[in-house]
Amino acid sequence: MNDYIARFRVNDFEKQELKEHIREVQKLAAAMGKRVDLRRTVSSKELHSDKKVTLESTLSLAGLLHDFGKYSIKFQRFIHEEWRRAKEGIESKRQSGIDHGVYGAKYIYDLSGKYGPNGRIVGELLADIICYHHGGLPDAEDFNGDSPLLMRLQDENRLTDYEQVKVAFFKDLQITEQEIKQLFKKSIEEIKLLILKSSTGSEAKNKRKNDANFMPNLFIKLIYSMLIDADRLSSMCYETGEDFASYEKAQDEIQMTWKVYKQKFEEYLSRLQKKSETLEDTSKKRVNAIRQRISEECFEAGRKESGIYTLTVPTGGGKTLSSMRYALEHSERTNKERIIFVLPYTTIIEQNAKVIREVLGENCDLLEHHSNVTEDDKRMLDGLGEERDYRLLTERWENRIVFTTMVQFLNTFYGKGTRDMRRMHHLLNAVIIFDEIQTVPVKCMALFNGAINFLNRMGNTSTILCTATQPDFSNISKDISLENVKGELINAVEGNFTQLKRVEIKNCCAMKPYTIENAATFIWERKAQVNSLLVVVNKIKTAKDLFQYLKKNKEDVATRNIENTKGVLAQDTRLFLLTGDQCPEHKKDVLDELLKALKKEEQVLCISTSLIEAGVDISFQAAIRNMTKLDSIVQTAGRVNRNGERNMGYCYVINLEEGSYEHMSEIRLGQKWSNVIFYKAEQEKKDILLPELMKEYFDDYYNDSECSGNFKYPIDGGRRSIYELLTLKRNQTGPKLNWKIQFKRAAENFKVIDEDMTTVLVPYLEEGQELMRQIEDMTVYTSMTERKELLEKAKKYSLNINRYKFRQIYDAGGITFKEDMGVYLLNYAFYDEKEMGILLEADPDKYVV
Repeated sequence: MNDYIARFRVNDFEKQELKEHIREVQKLAAAMGKRVDLRRTVSSKELHSDKKVTLESTLSLAGLLHDFGKYSIKFQRFIHEEWRRAKEGIESKRQSGIDHGVYGAKYIYDLSGKYGPNGRIVGELLADIICYHHGGLPDAEDFNGDSPLLMRLQDENRLTDYEQVKVAFFKDLQITEQEIKQLFKKSIEEIKLLILKSSTGSEAKNKRKNDANFMPNLFIKLIYSMLIDADRLSSMCYETGEDFASYEKAQDEIQMTWKVYKQKFEEYLSRLQKKSETLEDTSKKRVNAIRQRISEECFEAGRKESGIYTLTVPTGGGKTLSSMRYALEHSERTNKERIIFVLPYTTIIEQNAKVIREVLGENCDLLEHHSNVTEDDKRMLDGLGEERDYRLLTERWENRIVFTTMVQFLNTFYGKGTRDMRRMHHLLNAVIIFDEIQTVPVKCMALFNGAINFLNRMGNTSTILCTATQPDFSNISKDISLENVKGELINAVEGNFTQLKRVEIKNCCAMKPYTIENAATFIWERKAQVNSLLVVVNKIKTAKDLFQYLKKNKEDVATRNIENTKGVLAQDTRLFLLTGDQCPEHKKDVLDELLKALKKEEQVLCISTSLIEAGVDISFQAAIRNMTKLDSIVQTAGRVNRNGERNMGYCYVINLEEGSYEHMSEIRLGQKWSNVIFYKAEQEKKDILLPELMKEYFDDYYNDSECSGNFKYPIDGGRRSIYELLTLKRNQTGPKLNWKIQFKRAAENFKVIDEDMTTVLVPYLEEGQELMRQIEDMTVYTSMTERKELLEKAKKYSLNINRYKFRQIYDAGGITFKEDMGVYLLNYAFYDEKEMGILLEADPDKYVV
């Protein structure tokens, strides 16, 4: 058989030659590997030359061998039969049942045995990523102590036609074994630099705080990321008819982008400054003057060397614009490839991205990545040459500016399957800005710090840790701390907090916790004194219950004997609800309407979960916060009198009964240590908003044994941790792999959010309903371009729900799975587009059997 093909397009049945695909992947993977400078990972003494050392040869070799097995006669018969079926309109068999990854893995593993211990280590690494370039990296050992990779390589039933495949590969590609051996020798020299740093002997002399044995898992994932991205990108470009080379922009083109963006940004700031100078309100002028000074200091800091920095700015101090100003200046000066904003909640992605688009233009190269709409690899369809693969539709983060969430960031390094890891290499040579850094989950602390250290050490990435409530991640635990933190971007941090003080926090906790009814009374009392009031609670259910109670009883508040309450205020008050049960577009619409009402100085009462705390540029006259972590209380206070509209605003802290926090340990511990700091502040008459008390709070909080014992993400009842599973352990005896890392077990146990979450598309308003209709009408023959466009639109209507809600709604017939698109769809009757968002029971007025 001479007509070797990799795939075909369903819309026109054109075939892609296998050698064309392999060469494209090799070229693209090598270009990605060339971006990594391994000199940063070792000391000058360990280098014998000033010549740049990259991963170019390693990735070139991986790309060359990844589809080695598709030269199998079995695979070629299958793919040609699928082509015939598609052309004749016959249903696909879908599953080929052919393990094509094992062939290239066997070839490189066998070859590596001739090149000594270092050669074997490199051979194992390449065999692993080639063998498993579909489906995710395996464990080094299973529960029986056997190596899945070695078992696969030694399975003769998989490799009966190995010699035929090898002959066909070399003949079709017109390549010699000597050429592959030369590439392999170069690969050994590249990876040897990393082997030096992961060996226990060398590590004993290493003065770094961090455990360098954690780094190999990320290094292997980096190489894997580049291979699978090159493979998927080549496949997608063939499907869409695009030129894959256009995805990798030249450095001078990127530099020009930064110049243009920086000019637009400076022009925008100049207009803001002129506008501020015309203000008559001295309080607002004072706030704007401080924001401008912070912005200027961030601009100057952009000229500093790459590294890890903190940016500690009071709430309302203009972090978003100031950090973006730093990022643009720094990216141009240090040749960074992209700027990535990592935010805690999807709510603020829309708002912050909107601000940047207003500055840089609607057509700026900006991606908002809220969540993954498609299901993970386990639900993906194979066959049809794999062009039906949902993995082709995932986000690569190739845009110049990316807004995403902490969940997506951490999933890139530690999530299961290949969907998220594919974009890992795009975090190299970037500026990453973490907004509200204190929201990193305690259990993810070691994993987060490990990823940041890796990007700093390996990737020449600059990291900015932004917040008004700055924890010290460089002093958390000896072996997992951030290394080489270069300090604060700005000066006079304490002074900024003093000068920007616009709110006081008052402790109103009662001896007995408030019920919903008691809380409602307290809320209406405070609401009578202001036009706008924000109430933030810890649980979605509490927010919904409180909202419904306030909505029902606001009409009769005037008849109740509540001191200082004017009935007309309660009756005319507009109620708003914000929770995680609303899709991004729903939350955006609520926020937009809320902002309009506040601007008109209408009577406003907003009930929200903590999603409104971080980064939402909104200002109420007062707020009430249920007791929680001190940093969350401060963030709620930051939504009060944000622009200095009044002399002073107030944030009242209460203890509303919300049921058990058994599975919300961070809130439970936060309440414990917040009470300690409140008491200290009252006794010493100190302002609880000052950084010194926040530092004391975090010291207490992180040193609590219940907290510090969870830094490494404990699993199996605390008997082991994900961090330990991903830490390199050497095999001393037996025919096993040199590097013992449990990739699969770690990924299967990893979840940023404790609950199992599933993404569902919801029918919010006409656009969301129409979008779902279009998805339902999709067929296997719909082009990849159309699919990508639809899934891009679907992000705004996607909602992550936990397994309990999912199961209850699914069992009630409220959720269906669209298999050929890989998405779950919510029935119209299970979504309240006016207020509540997702419903556990169908609305009888909407339900249709």
